[in-house]
Amino acid sequence: RSWLRPHRGISQEKLPLYLSFFEFVHNAKSRGKALLSALLQSLLASPPRITY
Repeated sequence: RSWLRPHRGISQEKLPLYLSFFEFVHNAKSRGKALLSALLQSLLASPPRITY
């Protein structure tokens, strides 16, 4: 199986691509968690106001 072969390192040619992808995923997770907590706080902080 090709995915079981030993690790042979990362090519210097593709290293910037790997790093930028990892940075993007890491930042997306951070922003997503911050957005989710802010939305939950705003939804749970005040009761809905219904006006007629």
